[in-house]
Amino acid sequence: MRVLFLSNFYPPASRGGYEQWCQEVTEGLRARGHEVVVLTSRHGQSLVKGTEPAWIVRDLYLEMELASLRNAVQFFTQRKVREQANLTRLRQIVESFQPDVVLMWGMWNLPRSLPALAEALLPHRVAYYMGDYWPTLPNQFTYYWQEPGRHWASALPKRLLGAVAHRILAQEERPALKFEHVMFPTAFMRDELQRQGITPKESVVIYGAVDTDPYLTCTSLPQEQRDVSIRLLFVGRLASEKGVHTVVEALGRLVYRYGYNQLQLSVVGAGDNGYEAYLQELIKQEKVQPYVTLLGMQPKETMPALYAQADLFLFASIWPEPFGRVLVEAMAAGLAVVGTATGGAAEILVDGENALVFPPGDVEGLAACIARLIDSPELRRRLVDRGRQHALQKFSIQRMTAEIELQLRMITEGESVQIAERRGKDQCRLQNLN
Repeated sequence: MRVLFLSNFYPPASRGGYEQWCQEVTEGLRARGHEVVVLTSRHGQSLVKGTEPAWIVRDLYLEMELASLRNAVQFFTQRKVREQANLTRLRQIVESFQPDVVLMWGMWNLPRSLPALAEALLPHRVAYYMGDYWPTLPNQFTYYWQEPGRHWASALPKRLLGAVAHRILAQEERPALKFEHVMFPTAFMRDELQRQGITPKESVVIYGAVDTDPYLTCTSLPQEQRDVSIRLLFVGRLASEKGVHTVVEALGRLVYRYGYNQLQLSVVGAGDNGYEAYLQELIKQEKVQPYVTLLGMQPKETMPALYAQADLFLFASIWPEPFGRVLVEAMAAGLAVVGTATGGAAEILVDGENALVFPPGDVEGLAACIARLIDSPELRRRLVDRGRQHALQKFSIQRMTAEIELQLRMITEGESVQIAERRGKDQCRLQNLN
């Protein structure tokens, strides 16, 4: 097959697991003998080392640049020009590459006209892997003009220009998308988007995954070589909805109320500057500075070793996560997991079987779960064994790639997975009758 991927971001210009999936699936399909082209945005081009292969095309403009002071001017002067450039580039790629199928990946902050054009150019041969909430979100500039200016000198001009911008946006009709073939990483995402009015003609759940091999080969540091008895690990974007503050407060309870002072928490990730400053202040308030190390963003290649150095993995998300990639990484790496079963994470975590689960935002609940695992090495070992088994059996990237490949084949052959499944069931019934 010739498969064209469209994605807002592509590693190393990655904002999270959704983009990592895109890279892993494209590379997996190429390894299976398929021709692949990735059309993505120019964002993060400076992160690319050396010369990229020709099948990765970084030519698209985002609707709105990230953290740019030029957005107000560009809204009035360049927005439509950039959108037209995107559409022209897509037409060129489709004409030159002649894809059998288009797979839409992350579309947040890209104009809705892009997938609409793909659907028009390749009728019935456009699929979506829906790993976030982008179809339910407004134009990114809507958010921009709703926010007040950050400085007193820009507040009034932005408010005046914002009134004009809102009128322009209100008069623009966003293209309606057909969503004929949609794959979801969890049943939660399928059900949630349908609840919000996204009703695909055909949908299938293809669970998200992780390349588990790097996590299986890293060896943990022997206990006698550690300077603390229990190492805790948090990995994720530093934002309120990720619940990092819950982790810090729970650490304070463990140290000063439970009396566990042989602990070390490592926090991997970056985020909004305001929230990071809040975390720094919270760490001081809880008096846990000696127990916390903020490592910032880390390259994907270093993550297996960081997991291997830890004992417990903490997942404290408050919002309904579409999946929970870091949970699978932690399980594959042999960590006992304590987490919140929010959104799609509920399809990964089974309380008492492969993890301990606590309610979102429950500081005491998280502290109690950690204390329970510290006091019960046997429970810790059982969760580790079952968690690793769960990760390998259900969430391998090889399985995810094979299932996406099957879905794309069915689309190019003019039938969906659901039709094929029904055909298989009918054949089984005929065999039973015979």
